[in-house]
Amino acid sequence: MSTVLLTDLNICVLGDGIASGEGDTQNRGWAGQLVDSVRADHGPLNYYNLGIVGQNSEAVLQRLGELEPRMPLGADNRLILAFGLMDAVGVRGEEPLPAKTSWHNLATLLKEVHGHYKPLLIGPPAVYDPAQNGRIKRINGGYRELCTRARIPYVDLFTSLQDDVQYRRELNQGDRLHPGSFGHRKIFDLVSNDRSWWFG
Repeated sequence: MSTVLLTDLNICVLGDGIASGEGDTQNRGWAGQLVDSVRADHGPLNYYNLGIVGQNSEAVLQRLGELEPRMPLGADNRLILAFGLMDAVGVRGEEPLPAKTSWHNLATLLKEVHGHYKPLLIGPPAVYDPAQNGRIKRINGGYRELCTRARIPYVDLFTSLQDDVQYRRELNQGDRLHPGSFGHRKIFDLVSNDRSWWFG
């Protein structure tokens, strides 16, 4: 068995299409930009992006086993969670998840990762459709409350992006759910400048 140095830094992103950088023509997404900035300031690290387009919180919860081989015991393991969008929108024509189900999935996930990884939750961003935004707003509020209770850092994207004219314009030019390069840069700025971000 290989020995892991305590100075080893692993950053893993787990979530949906927002996590994976869907829509970014530069194929980096906000998460890739974050990791580039950390490397520039803090040196080498291991980066794993486990975002999958179209997944809701139930699907993300079922993939927690993907973390273990990438985040070995004894390392500096940072877990960025980014999901909730598809809970409000619905997956492949299915009905959206009830907010209580979405909150339950997050609570379960936070219990599962507690003590194993250092988590940070990036909340779901706004979309173009007002009705979907209403559901995202409700999910967002519950996520923020759960993270506060669990003392987990939470970055609230929805509140910052719901009235952003440029962000909405770019959404309308795409699939109305995932931002393009401008939007991913905007999310990068919001996360990197948030006091919850580990490397600020």
